[in-house]
Amino acid sequence: MGTNAFVDGVWRLINGNPPNLDAPVILEASPGTDLHELVAEFGRWAGQHRNLAAGGFVDPSLSERTGLPLAEPFGAGELLEMRGWVYRNRWVGYGLVASPDGPRAVAVIAHREDPAAAGFPQGASWAEKLRIVTGWEPIPGPRVDWPAIEADLGTRLPSDYKEVVDLFGGLVPWGWSEYELGLMWSTGATDPDEWTVVTHSEGDDEQQFDCGVAEFILRMLTDVQLGYPMSHASGHFFVSYGPLHS
Repeated sequence: MGTNAFVDGVWRLINGNPPNLDAPVILEASPGTDLHELVAEFGRWAGQHRNLAAGGFVDPSLSERTGLPLAEPFGAGELLEMRGWVYRNRWVGYGLVASPDGPRAVAVIAHREDPAAAGFPQGASWAEKLRIVTGWEPIPGPRVDWPAIEADLGTRLPSDYKEVVDLFGGLVPWGWSEYELGLMWSTGATDPDEWTVVTHSEGDDEQQFDCGVAEFILRMLTDVQLGYPMSHASGHFFVSYGPLHS
């Protein structure tokens, strides 16, 4: 089975609600399948992965929130490489495991608990609540130079928008959704922190929301009364479309 066919099979499985998903599912790729090609092919849609194991070393800080269910099925010294993603209520990983015939490429699908099931910490900001709902753990990287950006724009930007970008990357657009929903600010207020969200889709009137970016995104994902299809999803996850690293 070729790389594309193997990845397509994994997609069908994670979208098809296979039975007994509380027990991890391990799929073995054909001999000679290249892990880098699997990671690149899956990452074309799933975005940037996390390195859970490399060179036979499994990250000792792994937890249920950061990909441990993908590493747990393997014994000591068995897991050589593992790249992981979150997909709704699934963990999905591609890796290399040791075998008598040499390293073999595998895909692993494991159950993922809803990261928001325990509720939100008292005093958490809207952006932090959004991070918890998506299960995103920020990856260290360059910080956005907000003073320089605001100087170029000639205006300050709302604090909650900057917090969202700082938590999820400068790679979060503002904004269109995958449902061709235009995401805008109403900039009537002098203070950017008081700017509110306006949405627009082709053929529909504009809708005004008395809230900022982070609160709106959280409500769009979880508040079924707003009427957005994504609020009915079984779970949510964040995908970073930054450069992929193997």
